[in-house]
Amino acid sequence: MSITQENIIALGNKLAPAAVTFSRLRTLLLDPQTEMEEIIQLIRLDPALTFHVVRMSNSVLFGLRDRTDSLDVAVGRVGLGEIFRLVGLAATQQVCQRDLYTYRLPASRLWENAVATAAAAELLGQRAGRDGGLAYTAGLVRTIGRVILDGTSQGRVYPGEAEWPSVAEWEKKMFGVTSSEVTTILLKHWRFPSELIESVQDHFEPLACSNGTNLGACVLNLACGVAARFGLDLPGEGGDWICTPAKLTLAGVSEADLEECANRARAHYVLLCASVV
Repeated sequence: MSITQENIIALGNKLAPAAVTFSRLRTLLLDPQTEMEEIIQLIRLDPALTFHVVRMSNSVLFGLRDRTDSLDVAVGRVGLGEIFRLVGLAATQQVCQRDLYTYRLPASRLWENAVATAAAAELLGQRAGRDGGLAYTAGLVRTIGRVILDGTSQGRVYPGEAEWPSVAEWEKKMFGVTSSEVTTILLKHWRFPSELIESVQDHFEPLACSNGTNLGACVLNLACGVAARFGLDLPGEGGDWICTPAKLTLAGVSEADLEECANRARAHYVLLCASVV
């Protein structure tokens, strides 16, 4: 039984209200006329998001000794650039609240994969001359579709890589749509930038997309491979992250660059995870 676009949007809006805030926040941050009070008021509309942002601002990620319970103080001391990162982490954490029985996947693994991928994508995106913030965001949100499909599975369970090496092919067979396609639908509805949407849409096959090649998708593909090197891969995706010379050439990195990125991303991933403890 296929899931409709209307169902996807309805479920997505219930699942991750902070994702809408995340998208609006980027628009505000790109406007040089935006006042800090506008940022604070936007975040404050979501009490759960406010709680997470304040808590994360007190974490080891920022190394600040004095704790605060005030959103105003939290935003002021971490800065507008970092507040985007915090809101993204908080939005992703909202999504990763429950185990995905359809994929036999603990919520913690989905979260860890998202954070590791985001950390790697940001570094690779910067190396490739892309917007590191967009690459980071793509890494965080790329798996939202799995959560949506899990909520509509009606008992369907991914049998594992031995029977279905590609989870995307299994999803297409069971639901009529892949989780990546579900994520793309939601990102479009939430008005995320087109560059980010295209990166997520094509990241399983960045060299075979409709417009030839997609650098953002290639960066995200390589970042997923970095997360897999950490042992934080997701079932049914391993064959999609094979590192090829063509991917490295498109992203403008070497094997040595990728290894350096993996080491730096792992250290950053540890800090990001510590920020939500």
